[in-house]
Amino acid sequence: MIIMEITISLKELLLYLVALFSIFSPFAVIGPYTALTRDFSQGIRNKIAFRVGLFTVINLILIAWLGEFILQVLGISLAALRCAGGLVLIIASLPMISKGGSPRRKVDHGSINQDEGWQSIIVTPLIFPITMGAGTIALIVTQASQVVSLGDRLALNIVILIHGLLVFATYFFSGPVLKRIGTQGNDVITRIGGIILLSLAFMIFTTGLKELLPGLG
Repeated sequence: MIIMEITISLKELLLYLVALFSIFSPFAVIGPYTALTRDFSQGIRNKIAFRVGLFTVINLILIAWLGEFILQVLGISLAALRCAGGLVLIIASLPMISKGGSPRRKVDHGSINQDEGWQSIIVTPLIFPITMGAGTIALIVTQASQVVSLGDRLALNIVILIHGLLVFATYFFSGPVLKRIGTQGNDVITRIGGIILLSLAFMIFTTGLKELLPGLG
């Protein structure tokens, strides 16, 4: 029997969305995105923004639905994944708080050959690792593993869809935004997102730890 009841609260869904967007670090990725796409026309840049947003949604939804199954095949418990995912998010949030930087690895812009066409930069490096990395995947799998009904999973997918729209909007309006906020504004917003992400990371980690070591509860 398929259960469509939604047990997850709106507050939890909003926190989930904020965490996804914080890991994405919108103000940290605008610079690399602009550098990678500056030689293309505005029309091509708009196409790139749309495709990155769309493919990000598709990838994250697939991870949300199949991630738990893959873990079962590999013999990895959900409690262990929550602990590992929490630690990954903690590590990802620390540079955001201390330096105001993106948790993903730096990209060598000079390595991109613009003559290869705009399609060549969509998957790598724009989607991986600029738009989504290990922290994003860990968050998606751990959150999806905690749902108790089909309605909850669909609600999480709606959050992923909204996140994809925000990713698209970030890249679509990257030029004007970068000029307005400046370096200091970028650092402040990234640090705030890092604090929110760190809080959620500790919640995920402690939940997994209690499941692994029931005596701690």
